[in-house]
Amino acid sequence: MGLELRDVSKRYAGIEVLHPTSLDVANGEFLTLLGPSGSGKTTVLRLIGGFSQVSGGSILFDGADITALAANRRPFNTVFQDYALFPHMTVIENVGYGPLVQRRTDAAARRLIDETIEIVGLAELRGRYPEQLSGGQKQRVALARTIVCEPKVILLDEPLAALDASLRRQMQVFLKQIQRRIRTTFIFVTHDQDEAITMADRIVVMNAGRIEQIGTPEDVYDRPNSKFVARFIGASNVLDARSVADRQVEVAGRRIAIGQGEVAAPGEAMSFCVKTHDLELTTQAPADAANTLPGVVRGQAYLGSHRDYLVDVGQELLVAMPPEFNAPVGSTVHVRFAADRCRGLIH
Repeated sequence: MGLELRDVSKRYAGIEVLHPTSLDVANGEFLTLLGPSGSGKTTVLRLIGGFSQVSGGSILFDGADITALAANRRPFNTVFQDYALFPHMTVIENVGYGPLVQRRTDAAARRLIDETIEIVGLAELRGRYPEQLSGGQKQRVALARTIVCEPKVILLDEPLAALDASLRRQMQVFLKQIQRRIRTTFIFVTHDQDEAITMADRIVVMNAGRIEQIGTPEDVYDRPNSKFVARFIGASNVLDARSVADRQVEVAGRRIAIGQGEVAAPGEAMSFCVKTHDLELTTQAPADAANTLPGVVRGQAYLGSHRDYLVDVGQELLVAMPPEFNAPVGSTVHVRFAADRCRGLIH
């Protein structure tokens, strides 16, 4: 049945930091809570874990109401940013601490500890102390210490934030592999969109204490339902339909069609988004002017695999082009895009 949040809210000093929120998490799912600082994602995680009490609503797990259940009574474990390893204990002693607290010292518990250390790839380091480990290895110990207690749900509060970019990418792939192997529900909090897209089965995009959108990585990346999601997930441009209403533009998605100076369905979809890599720059005016916006290059940056251009078409657009394309600042260009690569937005 999984985890259910039913109209869960949270207030601090009379301020509602999480508006009534409902969410279902399936057993065995890798769910990511994604959003900027202050969006409510960590609040949701803390309420699920029992570290904070709800101000309203209820939390159920496998059909049982656990809203009032203490954190140590819930079948969940948490991996925090701070690994909190015991410095005087070896890898195997750190991993085995949970079963020891649970008074599980039999042969089956010892086999479980050995298997868990093997799963996270630390078998050869079992006798080392935390100060002898790299950041990624410490993170694996923290994860192993959580897995060995066999929780129903593992909560991860930005556990990769302290790692460098290269190691972070490796750990993203590793975490997803581990989750698939042990088939335990993971609820992962991050502000990093690439991290969310890499690992999640579904992403919950949060903003200002509310859920903006829930969907697969493909859903939220290719089919954002709001300006916030469009700007937060991937490199997108959001165009005000009224600013290009005198151009011949057609947009697929939420019934928005702009052309001949008129906007269809005014008041419903007054803007649209298109990814930076779905735009194309030309220095010559194309014969077909549809879905083409004349503009002026205001800036450019060489990024190795591509060049980013800032183009003024009445509002500024960011366009990613191959590195061999070169249009100097101040030059006139034409921005083109395909209607099926755009998404109409309502709010």
